[in-house]
Amino acid sequence: MTAEETLDQWHPAHIHTLCSPSDMTVVCAGLCSEEVICRICHEGGASGELLSPCECSGSLAMVHQACLEHWLTASNSSHCELCHHQFALERLSKPLTEWLGSPSVQQQRRTLCGDAVCFLFITPLASLSGWLCVQGARDLYNTNGMEALGLLVLTLALFTIYVFWTVVSVRYHMHLFKTWKKTDQRVRLQVPLQAHNTLNQQTLSVNIPGKASNKETMV
Repeated sequence: MTAEETLDQWHPAHIHTLCSPSDMTVVCAGLCSEEVICRICHEGGASGELLSPCECSGSLAMVHQACLEHWLTASNSSHCELCHHQFALERLSKPLTEWLGSPSVQQQRRTLCGDAVCFLFITPLASLSGWLCVQGARDLYNTNGMEALGLLVLTLALFTIYVFWTVVSVRYHMHLFKTWKKTDQRVRLQVPLQAHNTLNQQTLSVNIPGKASNKETMV
């Protein structure tokens, strides 16, 4: 049998039998199911631009920038948990108003409120006590020098304790606030141009098989 006779046997009806519409539907559905999705939220490009900012490949390569920034903020991390790629990040400190409304530091706010109430109560009391001791020492200076000296020592002790407690409390709460600002920050991902190029390559790799199948159908 010659090559011409072999080609004549491939009638369009035979091709239609081998590639029925149902088979083509399955093939098209399989190609369409290869839509690129975000590995965090499992949504497609309709929810936002998909990027490939790290060295992961395959179905784990693409991710929404907002999803990745949210994950990096929640985990307080700066690298990919899969390929350990170090991201280029810009960390932005949150304002004081968010610290006052954050549920994670509720106990710290209670401690701050308690120390503030104590400060407002102790400050006038310590000032009044010191003033009375100084006035008593002045009155007793000429008549009883030992009692006057005792009152001055008591005044100095009260003032020292008050200043020590105030400094320790202020430094403690400043340390808590700085720790919160350092660990709880907004993260902004610095997206390189390569990430956008990778997205275009991923899109082309999905569309090319579909075009090839269309050409085969037209034969």
